[in-house]
Amino acid sequence: MKNRVLALAVVALFVTALTASAQTGTWTAVGSTGAVEPTQTGLFATFGGTRLGFAGGSGNTIVARFNVTNTWGLSDTPPWTTLEVGALNSSLNPVTATLYQVNPCSGARVQICRSVNDVAGSTGVCTTCTFSGNTFNFATFLYYVEVSISRTATTSSPQLSSLRIR
Repeated sequence: MKNRVLALAVVALFVTALTASAQTGTWTAVGSTGAVEPTQTGLFATFGGTRLGFAGGSGNTIVARFNVTNTWGLSDTPPWTTLEVGALNSSLNPVTATLYQVNPCSGARVQICRSVNDVAGSTGVCTTCTFSGNTFNFATFLYYVEVSISRTATTSSPQLSSLRIR
């Protein structure tokens, strides 16, 4: 009897731990992990292992995409409401992040939210955009964030630091 109670207690703790560990909440990505547009491979560089920006004297625009996966756990409908963009830049060199919902069969996309980070800050600044708490449904749609980093002068170095959806 004592062994049976102990075994049931161990099983109950194991199941509780699995459920709790599956619900991590926030989706995150560092700038260097995005998939850069294949035609732009010579334009970009990574900094500090985490930030994405321009290589040397290259300029214009870098586009990178980040696949959004469900980190919420057992539910296909996380209650996320905010896209946050961390960047080092200036008002002349914005870092723009756009969150899209994609129909898996047709590939049609719908913009959910767009954040333009154009706040000057040599140590980095975060900007956000918000959306409805019932926006995500991973059972029905796919999601990604497309980031555009613009540079008007080779003397500046705009960089994407991070993305978070919470």
